[in-house]
Amino acid sequence: MKGEFKLDITAHPLTVSVLIAYLLLLVAIGIFSSRKSSGGLTDFFLAGRSLNKWTVALSAVSSGRSAWLVLGVTGTAYLTGLNAVWAVAGYITVEVFMFFFVARRFRNFSEKTGSITIPDILESRLGDRTKIIRLVSSLIILFFMVAYVGSQLVAGGTAFSGSLGITTSQGMWLTAAIIFLYTILGGFHAVSKTDVLQIGFMFFSLIILPIVALVQMGGFGPVLDVMQSEGGGFTSPFAFAFGAIIGLIGIGFGSPGNPHIIVRYMSLKNVKEMRQAALIATFWNVIMGWGAIMVGLIGRVYFPSVDMLPGENNEQIFTSLGAEVLNPFFAGILLVAVLAAIMSSADSQLLVGASAVVRDIYDKLFAKGKEISQRKLITYSRLVIVVLMGLSIWLASTATDFVFWMVLFAFGGLGACFGPALILSFYWKGLSRTGVLTGMITGLITVIMVAEQPQWTYAFIDVHAFLNSYFFGITYEAVPGFLVATFFTVVVSLFTKKPDHADGLVDDMKNAG
Repeated sequence: MKGEFKLDITAHPLTVSVLIAYLLLLVAIGIFSSRKSSGGLTDFFLAGRSLNKWTVALSAVSSGRSAWLVLGVTGTAYLTGLNAVWAVAGYITVEVFMFFFVARRFRNFSEKTGSITIPDILESRLGDRTKIIRLVSSLIILFFMVAYVGSQLVAGGTAFSGSLGITTSQGMWLTAAIIFLYTILGGFHAVSKTDVLQIGFMFFSLIILPIVALVQMGGFGPVLDVMQSEGGGFTSPFAFAFGAIIGLIGIGFGSPGNPHIIVRYMSLKNVKEMRQAALIATFWNVIMGWGAIMVGLIGRVYFPSVDMLPGENNEQIFTSLGAEVLNPFFAGILLVAVLAAIMSSADSQLLVGASAVVRDIYDKLFAKGKEISQRKLITYSRLVIVVLMGLSIWLASTATDFVFWMVLFAFGGLGACFGPALILSFYWKGLSRTGVLTGMITGLITVIMVAEQPQWTYAFIDVHAFLNSYFFGITYEAVPGFLVATFFTVVVSLFTKKPDHADGLVDDMKNAG
C-alpha cells in the first residue's frame, strides 16, 4: 500500500539482537536517570556537578569524538596511511592542554558564579550587563547545534541502512527516537552515563577489530608490505605538505570552544580529581586514536582499492572490515560502536542547544526578574529538545550533503568563536567585553569565508588564494578562524575597558587552579 512504513531487515538475527539489547539499555538508563534530573537546571544540564572523574573523562572523550573517529579517521588512514596521525595528534594535544591547564579553573569559576552554560561563564567573567555577549553566543551555539545534530542523524541513518538493510530514512528516524527518549527523560545524568557505556563499545571495537584482523592475516607483515608498496604518507607522517599537516593538526582547534565538551569540566564533583580525569581521558584518546589508524591501515590489505568499498566511500572501511573478519555477534558490537559514536555526540549537542534557549535566552533575557520554578524550566527544556530534534530531522531529511559538510564546519566554527575567549578569560586580566564580542564575530565570519566563500565577496578577496600564498595552503576553517578571532580579541581588548573585577577574578582562578 502506498505510504506504508515497513522495516525490511536483512541483517543476521544475532546482529539485530545485539543492537536491540543495546538500544533498550539506553532507554532504561534514561528512565532511571529521570529521577535525578528534576531538581533544577543545574541537575538537568550538569548532573548537579556530581559526576566522578571516570564519568567526566570518558564522557568528554565520547562526546568529542562522534562518528568522525570510527568513520573519518579510519577512512583517512585507509587513504593516506600514517599521515592520519596528525589528525589524532591535533585533538589529543589540545584536549590535554584544556584538561590540565583550563578545566580546573573552569570548574571552580562556574561553581563560584553559578554558571551552567558557556554564555553564563562569559557574561560573569566580562561583567556584561548589556546581555549582548549572552545573546550573540547563544545564537551561535543554537545555529551550530541544530546542524550538528542533523549530521549525526544522517550518519545514524547511513549506519542502520548499511548494517540492517533498512532505508536511510528509517535508520535516521530510529536514531532520532532513541537519542530523543533517553535525553529528554534523564538529561545530563542520562547523557553522561550512556556516554560511558558508549565509549566502552567504541574502545572495545577499535581494539578488537584490528587484533582479530591481524590474527587472521598471520601478523603485521602484509600491512608493512602494503605500506611500503604505497610509499609516501603510508610510511612517513611527514610526507604531506606542511600546510596539509597543520590543517590536520588544526582539527584540535575546535575542542576548546565546543560547549558539549567544555560542560564536562563543570560537572565534576571533586575538582581535585581533574588531573586524574585528564590522565584517564588522554589514555583513552591515545588508544582509540591509534586503534582507528590501525583499522585504516589493515583495511588496505583486505580492500586494496576504494572501489571495493560500498559506494566507493573510504569511510566505509570500519564496517566493511568488521563484516569481513567478525562473526555476527561481534558484527553487532561493531554496529553498536558506530551508533555509540554518533549518539554520544548528538545527545550532548541537544542538551547544549536546549540550554541556550531556556537558560540563556528565555530565563536570563526574556524572563529576567520573574519568579519561574525550576520544575517549569526543566519542562520548557524538554519541550525545546522536542523542537530542536524536529528541526534536526527536517535538516537531515532535506539537505543531506549540506549537513555532512556542516560537521567540520560546526566543530571549527565553535572552536573559533569561543576557544580564544574562554582560554583568555582564565589567564588574561586585560580581556574586555568588546574584545570578546569582536573576536566571536570575526572568527565566525572567517570560518564562513574559508568554508564556503560567498560569490559576491570575490570582488574584494579570494580567501583560498590568500591562504595558499600566505598561510601555507591551510584551508581547514578552524585554523584561520581561531587565529583571526584571537588576534582581534587581544587587539580590541587592549584599546577598550576591561571589567573592574577582572584582576581579582583571574587571581582567584590562578590560586584555585
